Amino acid sequence: MKSWVVKTVTALVLVVAVAAVGLGLSTPDGEVRDAEADASPSASPEGTTEPAPEPSPAPPTTAAPTDPAALSPVTGTWPGRPAGTPEVSPGVVDWCPAVQVQVSHAARDAVGEEAARAAACRAVAFTFDARYSRLSLPRESYAAADFAGVEALLTDRTRTSTYPPRLSAVVAAPRTTAAREGTGVVLLDGPSPGGGRQFFGPDWSDVGYVDRPVWVDPAWGVVTIDLQRGGSRPQLSASLEASAGVPVWNPRTAAAEKLTVRTSASYVLAGPDWRLNGWTLSTDLAGFSPLA
Repeated sequence: MKSWVVKTVTALVLVVAVAAVGLGLSTPDGEVRDAEADASPSASPEGTTEPAPEPSPAPPTTAAPTDPAALSPVTGTWPGRPAGTPEVSPGVVDWCPAVQVQVSHAARDAVGEEAARAAACRAVAFTFDARYSRLSLPRESYAAADFAGVEALLTDRTRTSTYPPRLSAVVAAPRTTAAREGTGVVLLDGPSPGGGRQFFGPDWSDVGYVDRPVWVDPAWGVVTIDLQRGGSRPQLSASLEASAGVPVWNPRTAAAEKLTVRTSASYVLAGPDWRLNGWTLSTDLAGFSPLA
């Protein structure tokens, strides 16, 4: 009986031991195994990814200036004028000290050297005080009163008989080249100076030139004075080559430039105060250059 019980108990112990090894709860020598410690971590099926870098902010763009005239480096009355031409009052320049004169024998014999020089000074003054003026900026229309400054420099006969029809012509047809040239004033047509450049400020307006010069760098050669035959009063002819530049804006280079305008002039002046009695004028647009 005892042997049967012993055999039965022994068989049960062997069954339990085999079952324990099969379940992985212990080793054959009875040491406890930590199932989580032996387990190797599984790799991520997608792998490890670096976070995407934040995009760099775009560099700020420079907007076109709302007032290009603010970048114009020139100020004052007739910038670039020759040395020795003082500003005798606000906006008024004495051109005479820089005028060089060549007087013919006939003119010298008729009026004298001093009078001939005075006529040459008047011719230069008309060129840069009236011909090149604020009135030169493009306008859509003109009124006769716009040319009062020119009329003040003319003889009585020219002011009352010759000049009014010319003013009527430019008032009636401001886009006509012949009508503009008949005024004796450089009247630029618009609204732009060409070549992609711009006048400062709004089209057909002088707003962009407020407190800034319309013309810069006046230049002229020797004034030739000769006797003009005919008339009850002595008359002289004054011939000269002149030029000046109007500041403009080049949006392509973001820089101020100047449009140079050349003049070939022959004036007829009547003594003794040498007011203008007529003229022959030609205009040449000489192109753009940097504005110093």
